[in-house]
Amino acid sequence: MVLQDIRGFLVTLRHFFQRPVTIQYPEEKREQAPRFRGLPALRSDPETGEALCVACGLCARICPTSCLEMHVVPSEEGDRELGEFILRAGRCMYCGLCAQVCPVDAITMSGEYEQAVLDREGLIYVKTELAAIGSQRPSWWEADGGLGPEQ
Repeated sequence: MVLQDIRGFLVTLRHFFQRPVTIQYPEEKREQAPRFRGLPALRSDPETGEALCVACGLCARICPTSCLEMHVVPSEEGDRELGEFILRAGRCMYCGLCAQVCPVDAITMSGEYEQAVLDREGLIYVKTELAAIGSQRPSWWEADGGLGPEQ
């Protein structure tokens, strides 16, 4: 018992003499972990620019807070198309279930974490805004060296 207390005091004493690391936040930003889960974003095909979403609706169904809303419209070919995609970031708990369940990896957890707004309407993102955020970063499964749900 006493030996454990002394070990704990030694850890505290060792850290006591280290210089603190201060980051000047707006100018400098800390490096994020490779699988950091920020704002969910929509990905698009880099060659065609079209959204990867196939409008299956799995992301909206699995979301525990119901922050995703999809409006599906029929296409000319008889398939479904994503008409409107709304994310209420004020309700989102950033769990990443929507990105994991997506069969075509159309949703990724971006690195966006600066979301301060003056009113709640600023936390509602539509398809075009989420696509712009999603084009900035690869999928979060690829970010840590290729580990994915199938490996």
